[in-house]
Amino acid sequence: MGRIQVGDLAVAVSDAGAGPPVVLVHGLACGKRMWFHQVRALRNRFRVIAYDQRGHGLTDAPAVAADYSAGHLARDLVGVLDALKIERAAIVGFSLGGGPALALAASKPERVSRLVLADVGAGADDPLKTEWMARRWLTLIGQGEVDELVCDMLRSELFKVYAKRSARRREHMAALIRATPIDGLRFMLSEVLAKRKSLFRLTGLLKSVPVPTLVLVGQYDYVCSKAARLLARTIPNAALKIIENSGHMSPLERPAAFSAALLEFLAEAGP
Repeated sequence: MGRIQVGDLAVAVSDAGAGPPVVLVHGLACGKRMWFHQVRALRNRFRVIAYDQRGHGLTDAPAVAADYSAGHLARDLVGVLDALKIERAAIVGFSLGGGPALALAASKPERVSRLVLADVGAGADDPLKTEWMARRWLTLIGQGEVDELVCDMLRSELFKVYAKRSARRREHMAALIRATPIDGLRFMLSEVLAKRKSLFRLTGLLKSVPVPTLVLVGQYDYVCSKAARLLARTIPNAALKIIENSGHMSPLERPAAFSAALLEFLAEAGP
């Protein structure tokens, strides 16, 4: 589809299929290209929208820290819906994308028909470790060590299970990371990831979400396992499903199982 204007931001969007709208919100250093399998699986029954969040892919990557925050990401999601004239949609947030998805469901539930939170809350039970990781990657960016940055990210709990499955998958994940503009990655780390509030401190917000919710988590996604269980037991109308034999990158590691879980959950809403 190209790019749409959301405020001062040009946002890269793909829009495929017809039917009830489903919006896919990607994770850190992934971009909308990570949703290839899910778009193909859903587009025969749904209108599937995927977009590059600010600082990712072909969406603008502002060059100042003040243009990045959790609030910016949440407003961008609303802006995408408004620009596409979508009043209400199912929202699927993966990892970093779970933040804006959850914020929308809590603040404007009338705009969310169903909510999927997949591998969300990495390190929420140990925020100091998450902050340390973000600072380490920021240091490598500051030193211009892009190759070492990519290797270090691939060794992290977020990407290592997928990267270790085969050389092709390692190269694919590395390509997704390298396609992330360096300013976008820098400020996502410093202004979003390093400053993120732990889900364990947001139970009041979680209890306020009235939207039917599916929590997905990879069997070996150890950095999200506790957070996934927190989400499932705290959001009033939530269910937990574990994607077998998968780490953090479950949409890419087990695309068929992930897509099947989405289709089953979204079909429950009816036509």
